[in-house]
Amino acid sequence: MTHLDLLPNVPQVFLTLFVALMLKWMITCFTGWLSSKKLHEVHKKDWKKDVVYLYQFKRLAVVPNLSPFCLKVEAWLRANNIKYEICDSWMQRSKEGLLPFVELNGEQIADSQLIIARLQKHFSLDDGLKGTERGAARAVDRMLDGSTFYALLYSKVLENAAKLVSRDVSGLHIPTFLLPLVAALFAQKMRKRLMAEGMARHEREDIVAILRRDVQAVDDLLGDKKFLFGDKLTTPDFSVFGHLATTYYLPYNQPITDLLNNDFPRVKDYIERIKTDLFPEWRVKDEREK
Repeated sequence: MTHLDLLPNVPQVFLTLFVALMLKWMITCFTGWLSSKKLHEVHKKDWKKDVVYLYQFKRLAVVPNLSPFCLKVEAWLRANNIKYEICDSWMQRSKEGLLPFVELNGEQIADSQLIIARLQKHFSLDDGLKGTERGAARAVDRMLDGSTFYALLYSKVLENAAKLVSRDVSGLHIPTFLLPLVAALFAQKMRKRLMAEGMARHEREDIVAILRRDVQAVDDLLGDKKFLFGDKLTTPDFSVFGHLATTYYLPYNQPITDLLNNDFPRVKDYIERIKTDLFPEWRVKDEREK
């Protein structure tokens, strides 16, 4: 066998290029359709009073949701015993083009932090935090939705795109021969986002260092308490849970896996407590590479 025998033949090359271009065109068209589609003010026409309709990505076998923001909102709803119904879809979006969003009594609310703030007001709920606690809670919440989110996204998607879009993880029924192309296109799209935000401009070790410092901050605040601010769940607890659980429990190794297993066992036990309390039906089957 010569080196020439190892090269793909001309039809294979053209087929691969054609499929790649078609996939890119389909993604572009879908994105354009989402942005140009007339989004109804309210999707749920037969809504019931004070029932929260949560629009989010579809349930998966490995985690309730791949989106930390979707899991954050659903965890908050469960913790506060709010009656809600899940409306899961890959296609539906809020009028701002976002997921998650909720509809309550004919009103649409998007963005996880705005959703929780609006529902707290409507249902007369309060974290009960005062002064410096309230300031610390806000700072942690913004850290998680900022640097922590992007540092986790780097390893979750860019370094593991093929595993993320696989049927076992994403639930998407993508033909096997197309998986490498879909993964490459998805990673390319995410890289542009992370480059624009700035995280992907750093070296990998610096990104892991950023993530470590963020988790250290959570660990420092948590201490030996049950939750961040005592025995009661507060808004930043749901943010921590959403971001860490939707990455740590994925069936492949990432920096967060080693950080929680080896360096921050208190944080690992903490998200496990929240998972057990709020999602008792969620069973984790750990098949990660050892």
